[in-house]
Amino acid sequence: MFFRMMPRPGTRTTRLCLATLVAATASAVALPSAVAAPGTDSSGTTSSGFHRAPSKGRIDTDATARMSDPNARVSVIVQLSGDPVAVAQAKAGGDLSSTKVNQIQSALSTEQSPVAGFVRSHGGHVVSQMRSAYNGLHVQIASKDIDRLADLPGVEAVHPVPSRTAADSSTSSRSAAASGSSLGIPQLWQRTGLTGRRIRVAVIDTGLDYTHADFAGPGTPAAYDAARARSAATPSASLVGPRAPRVKGGRDFAGDSYDSSGTGSALVPRPDSNPLDCNGHGTHVAGTLAGSGVTTAGRTYTGPYNASARSFLVSPGIAPQVDLYPLKVFGCSGTSDLTTEAIDWAVAHRMNVINISLGSVHGRPGDPDAVAASNAVAAGAVVVSAAGNQGQNPYLTGAPAAGRGVISVAAVNNQASLPGYRSYAPFSSSGPASGDSSLPTGVAAPGIAISSAALGTGRAAVAMSGTSSASPQVAGVAALAVQAHRGWSASQIGAALSSTASSSRVVGYDPVLGGGLVDPARALATSSFAEGDHYRVASGTLTTGTLSFGLVESRSTIQRTRPLVLVNKGSRPITYTVAARASAGSRPATVSLSTRRVTLRPHSSARIMVTLRAPASRVGSSLDNRTGFHQISGDVVLSAGRSTQILRVPYLMVPRAQTNASAVLRAARPGVRTAHTAAIARNVRPGGPMTLTVTNSRGAMAARSSVFTWGLSDRRRDPTITGGSGYDLRAAGVQTRTVGGQKLLVFAINTWDRWSSASANEYDVAVDANGDGVPDRIVFATDSGVIRRGEPDGVTEVFIQDIRTGSISASGYLALAPTDSSTIELPVTASGLGLRSSSGSFSYTVAGYGVDSGEDTFGSQWARYNPWRRAIGDGAGLTVAVNRSARASLATTAAEISRQKPRGVMVITPDNPSGSGQAALLSIR
Repeated sequence: MFFRMMPRPGTRTTRLCLATLVAATASAVALPSAVAAPGTDSSGTTSSGFHRAPSKGRIDTDATARMSDPNARVSVIVQLSGDPVAVAQAKAGGDLSSTKVNQIQSALSTEQSPVAGFVRSHGGHVVSQMRSAYNGLHVQIASKDIDRLADLPGVEAVHPVPSRTAADSSTSSRSAAASGSSLGIPQLWQRTGLTGRRIRVAVIDTGLDYTHADFAGPGTPAAYDAARARSAATPSASLVGPRAPRVKGGRDFAGDSYDSSGTGSALVPRPDSNPLDCNGHGTHVAGTLAGSGVTTAGRTYTGPYNASARSFLVSPGIAPQVDLYPLKVFGCSGTSDLTTEAIDWAVAHRMNVINISLGSVHGRPGDPDAVAASNAVAAGAVVVSAAGNQGQNPYLTGAPAAGRGVISVAAVNNQASLPGYRSYAPFSSSGPASGDSSLPTGVAAPGIAISSAALGTGRAAVAMSGTSSASPQVAGVAALAVQAHRGWSASQIGAALSSTASSSRVVGYDPVLGGGLVDPARALATSSFAEGDHYRVASGTLTTGTLSFGLVESRSTIQRTRPLVLVNKGSRPITYTVAARASAGSRPATVSLSTRRVTLRPHSSARIMVTLRAPASRVGSSLDNRTGFHQISGDVVLSAGRSTQILRVPYLMVPRAQTNASAVLRAARPGVRTAHTAAIARNVRPGGPMTLTVTNSRGAMAARSSVFTWGLSDRRRDPTITGGSGYDLRAAGVQTRTVGGQKLLVFAINTWDRWSSASANEYDVAVDANGDGVPDRIVFATDSGVIRRGEPDGVTEVFIQDIRTGSISASGYLALAPTDSSTIELPVTASGLGLRSSSGSFSYTVAGYGVDSGEDTFGSQWARYNPWRRAIGDGAGLTVAVNRSARASLATTAAEISRQKPRGVMVITPDNPSGSGQAALLSIR
């Protein structure tokens, strides 16, 4: 989940990892220092030009380079081609009979059977099979068997399954805020009479303490202890079931001992019908969303729900009379990868709203649980998911929050006593979605020190912070909106919540960091809303509340047009004026609107075309800041006269200005006009230089190029590639610089396709220093927070693993790896690798790893290199103005070329088009 929880008094401290790690929360309630926002530079640079890492030298971590464990078992979801029940239902245009549903599920089970048999026959484990929102199997299998698994008949794709994690934290009760207290919820109950009655809400989390008085339980610690003693047995029908007052059903998909990051029996889920919480996170989330409330006498509050309801031990949730269905996907500690199965169940049981206060970082719309969540939206469920707690570096929003039509919830600092009051909480994960740079439907809610039901206490409260605390507040408002707007689709409910949210109530509002603050009164009262992007998913068509222009790359003009749709569901005409308002973080751009005024008749809609246009020359280089991320963002604002009738549609384009640098290599001998051909090798003399010419023809800006000795090469799309992007290896090389009297080696790795954030992947360089054919050290670049704290932060840092001892050291440098790029540079001192001038040459090879499963290597290829006796004079840097050329003379040594056998020269230009365009490979063989 997305926050931290301190132990209850008298309990043993246990570190929990259950939803996207981190949370930033407060104890008493001091917020952590903010992560650098997109486009800012907080790390500083060294004389080498690389950004400094937090420290250098040995670090204490349980992490290892992935190259050091090549036979690890992976968890994947195998997607099959047949339509799941939700898709079949959408195609039929209405609900299916139970007989037809059973027929579909039986056919899908038959389709899945050979896949399950293959997995078991190869020593793998079938975790679960899904047929409602998703047609697939969740399996654990050795990575070496993935290729054969993907080739089985009927298999459409094999997707990695990142583990979902949660880090929770309590805060001082003196600073705690009741759920909905700053959103005017009691007044809304009184004015509308809406409390969520008969709305079915699934809470996918760690389960629920149904013995707590907040959920009409007995309200004693003894009752909880008795329930825990029977946690695998069917719960009492008076507490969980159709006749129970609040918890109408649910399921445990995991069992108490399950941990997807564990070993042995912990990897095997043991599902049952009892969703009793043994962690506390899910209980807090469910109480925030839908708790009944606990009176000062310690009894379950039964109403009335109005503005006079004020004095409580545990305040009521946002929608205190919904029917709750807790879906437990975690054990008592550890991680989970069972979210997709729970969404599948929620669709099969016709939930109106699904809250998911958990997820993974770097979420993609195509991740299995994001796809399942989108299918759930198209099937009629409003899906609300926490954005995550990894901070404000780009592309950290998790899945399923990144799914099409899913409402992604950011956290706002609601504590006036803390710095950054009314701003996005510094832990709240930034977008956009990985892969396509889309902007999820974003809404923000209070996320600091939210008070709700405390596990096992019977009637007490605990305060927690995180997007996990914010998400259930939005889900509660969604439940009220479903009750208020009977007949509206789930997408329309989401658009209403998004377009009525208030940007003016969030200091430093930025669509990438999160949406406007949810406005329950306006969401329930509105008869109109604005829709952004339309998507067709397997189970139907859905809309979002945002306009996503995606990643746009150009050397000249960056331009794209998208439509938004304004909908009036009311019985009166409404006239809107239309304007655009750029966010503070936006690059300069022109926003053109097809109309500045539109009148909607009752029960009608109108389309407005929105065009973003910007000269690429004004976007900036990917090397201008630490992350390389730029944005063109803001809101299309539709005003109908009064402030209460303003609708907003956030928009985002991720622009990437391109250079057009090309490189030519010639032997520096009079009369010789050789370019990058094999003839160069014949014209190399001992000590004779070569001339490198780099030309930037019609680039958007000056090109910055760097010279490496090219050592390794690979074809596009090896069979080993599965899932993710940005690790399909194309070429690798190395250069030497002298910094502070030390030899600094920089390894460059170029891939065939781009990543969104390199921190989502891992890039390993195995170094054989003594020539025995066995790696001595692994230089690897991956997410800094994962290695240092076990919590992702979106920063790509360079580390060194000593193979003999297993120890991990920080190189002292961050990798140079701009967002939306395909070339990464890993700086490390020669001494950090145990290399001295007396060592002579070393050998290296490279591997790339995607999120959790996919991988690529250079096979049996190794390259040799000697930093003290280089075969080619690498290390030069060239800045090339637009429509100009720059030259560098590269010294060569014939004897070292013979010994080291470099392939040639590798010229890296990070602002060139991603893929092969960023690395010119100039052969000397």
